[in-house]
Amino acid sequence: MISVLTVNYHSAEELAQLVASLHEHRPSEPIELVVTNNSPSQRLSLPKCGFPVSVIDADNIGFAAGINRAFHASTGEHIMLANPDLQLTAHALDSSVALLKSRPDVGIVLPRLLYPDGRVQPSVRRFYTWPIVLYARSPFRALGWRPDFFRRYLCEELTSLPANSEPVDVDWGIGGAMFLRRADCESTGIFDERFFLYFEDVDLCLRTWQRGQRVIHAPGIECIHAHRRSSGNPFSSAGWHHFRSMMRFVSKHGGLSQRPGR
Repeated sequence: MISVLTVNYHSAEELAQLVASLHEHRPSEPIELVVTNNSPSQRLSLPKCGFPVSVIDADNIGFAAGINRAFHASTGEHIMLANPDLQLTAHALDSSVALLKSRPDVGIVLPRLLYPDGRVQPSVRRFYTWPIVLYARSPFRALGWRPDFFRRYLCEELTSLPANSEPVDVDWGIGGAMFLRRADCESTGIFDERFFLYFEDVDLCLRTWQRGQRVIHAPGIECIHAHRRSSGNPFSSAGWHHFRSMMRFVSKHGGLSQRPGR
């Protein structure tokens, strides 16, 4: 069984497209979809899909806690974390599970994410440093100027890798799409629920490296992600959540921790 876990927050239309893509690109193994509905006032009308779908209503408990709630209600040996604005492509589930089965030293598989127009989305990162944090929250970023150290943080060189390239080690990737094993997850859940929104993915990847497993990016496994970045404005609600989560990350790890051995 492969358990696909997601959190809905006023994204019913996108969620229906995720369900349709799961139905269209069914893997060879049975699947289930577990949704934590963080906006229970929004009625979810999901298309018929031929696999079990469970919906858990919650009162906006946050993304990390929502994923954990779905995780505890799921049964699959392999887990896919998917944003509701994600769509699967052919063989994505089968290929990701095959990677996890063949590489026990790998803890997380990150697919290549594509914008709906087919462009490669920069979705993997190097761990934060203080220059990165300061630049990311400065007005220079809004002007579109990207210094070399920020391009390196964004791993822009990986966007040009051919689709048949071998998977490569990366520090972390955005939680819009992740594949992992249930056996590697902690009993409390996948994410640390102290992170209401943002940095739960950075923390998960750091903990994966710290326990001696790798985080890899697989360019040959593709998903479509209609990503709308909302944390760029530091004065917005999303920007405030991002800053608060960053400070919790710093407090938890005693700074901006880096990959062990680097």
